[in-house]
Amino acid sequence: MTTSAEVVVERHGPAVLARLSGEVDMTNAAYVGDELRASVPNDASALVVDLSDTRYIDSAAISLLFELARRLERRRQDLRLVVPEGSPLARVLEITEIHTAAALHQTLDSALASD
Repeated sequence: MTTSAEVVVERHGPAVLARLSGEVDMTNAAYVGDELRASVPNDASALVVDLSDTRYIDSAAISLLFELARRLERRRQDLRLVVPEGSPLARVLEITEIHTAAALHQTLDSALASD
């Protein structure tokens, strides 16, 4: 079974915003990763990944986020995740300690204002 995930990318000043919707799992994590990696030019200060409309992530998606954070850090760029209060992803991201690799924000405005 293939799940669907949509990635919409736009530039917001010095940062790149990627809005993820749907489900990110082992069936599409490679596609999502390719889209996210390709979206960040060298002159961007950060990649902001908005998970507000993401319903589900599995271990492949978590691994992707950690890998992306390491890659961006080597390029002196930040990974920021938008996880609204009450998000079904909040507990999974807390357990996996993603905050050790990427800044977590409850609102998009907060994540974009970090520059």
